[in-house]
Amino acid sequence: MKNKLLLLALFLGFHCISQELYKDTLLKQDFDILTKITCEVSPNINSEEKKALYDYLNKRSEALNGKKMTALDFFKFLMDTQAETKLDDHGEIILSEALLKTLLTDQKTLFPIPILIMNKKLVVNYEEAEIPFGSIISAINKVPVSAILENVLKEENTYALKELEQNFDGFYLIKYGALKTFTVTYTLPNSSTTKTIKLNAVGVKARKSIYINRVYPLNRKQPKNIVNTTYFKNSDLYYIQLNSFFWNEPVKNVYRAFNKQFSNIFKKIRRRKAKHLIIDLRNNRGGDILIPALFYSYIAKEAFNENISVQIPDFEFPHKDLIVKIENTPVDQESIQKFINQIKKPFVKNKDAYEYAYVNNVKRVKNKKSYKGKVYLLVGGRTFSAAAYYTALFKNSKRGLIVGEQVGGSHHEITGGKIIEYTLPNTKIGIKIPIALMKFSQALETNVPEQKINPTIQITEAAKYQYFLKKEDWDLQTVLKIINQKK
Repeated sequence: MKNKLLLLALFLGFHCISQELYKDTLLKQDFDILTKITCEVSPNINSEEKKALYDYLNKRSEALNGKKMTALDFFKFLMDTQAETKLDDHGEIILSEALLKTLLTDQKTLFPIPILIMNKKLVVNYEEAEIPFGSIISAINKVPVSAILENVLKEENTYALKELEQNFDGFYLIKYGALKTFTVTYTLPNSSTTKTIKLNAVGVKARKSIYINRVYPLNRKQPKNIVNTTYFKNSDLYYIQLNSFFWNEPVKNVYRAFNKQFSNIFKKIRRRKAKHLIIDLRNNRGGDILIPALFYSYIAKEAFNENISVQIPDFEFPHKDLIVKIENTPVDQESIQKFINQIKKPFVKNKDAYEYAYVNNVKRVKNKKSYKGKVYLLVGGRTFSAAAYYTALFKNSKRGLIVGEQVGGSHHEITGGKIIEYTLPNTKIGIKIPIALMKFSQALETNVPEQKINPTIQITEAAKYQYFLKKEDWDLQTVLKIINQKK
């Protein structure tokens, strides 16, 4: 599968990128460092793939000969570099805070309208815009939206689409430059009437205010919580929105903290005697890899075995002097070495990699409080990493209907574990890269063979759009309709 070298993380809270021009020797130095980090740390490539990656990136480096670039130009160059890294979206290229300044607060260069992407179209996601809510944008500055999406979206998958929705103005700025105005062609909702309007760009402060007041996602405060629950009395339905498998505060034992939380929730479900249960993982981007099986045990109908193996190519990380963070925590050289010595202990060298049977065919029993009713699982582009693994457990046991869109991450090979962050010495561009590859049981791979799980029920784009105009959650409404029809 072709991946971008690493994925973009644009921090719109900080702006005004340095206009300093870097000569080719400095650019090539940064690119060669990035090449070595990517080739040596990427945990999911074999020796043959590593050689091919080195060959490609070394040849790509030659394109910098005789060039002078700003850090932003170099960033674009990296975005346009295509390579077979076999990394998932735990990897990122970052315009770091060291590179960005807050001066752009007074500069208005951002596209002024939040959008959703439906059927390869930009849909206006803001009620106070000069273009009516729900209008479909067909062109910006005379460039068709299809061409814009092709330019800014090198990989067309649900995860990338969700990221683009969140930061369309930032991607557009990087690809098309700083503009003061935008000529937008659009059609009104459920209409063939085409109109054109000139919109002024906005600055960071205005952008923040606009995005706070966009329509979708609905109930935007909820994803800030790990868990949200609701009981729908008319449908005899209990709803659990689980937004992370990470615990959000320091605790002695994360597993016990989650187990206590789950126990309390399912106690309430039993009291309600709810016949139906919705589990919503659409905002769940992963976390502790032990928690999915724990959570699944609360709906399991029978015991199941769990296997999780971890593989790291080498603990001699290149350019350790350029590592600035591990798991988002600042580090120095002493703490880096301490970290390596600590995590290396359980691993055993096997040919070209270090391996560790993290969960070795452990029998997971269904919880005594296990829910026995009908279950619906909501998934989407932000269902990623450990949440994709949970989805695989759910599908493997045929526990219920999966509703939504294709999940954003694969359960077959998750690159994660610990994330280390480098800063390139010249352009100060950051690189986040996972050091480990996690694999699950062969039975899970065989029974759920697709790389990214597709839902059992997928709402059509046309139906989504009508729900959108009514400001309704189309996945949730679809499940409610199914339940109510069976009454």
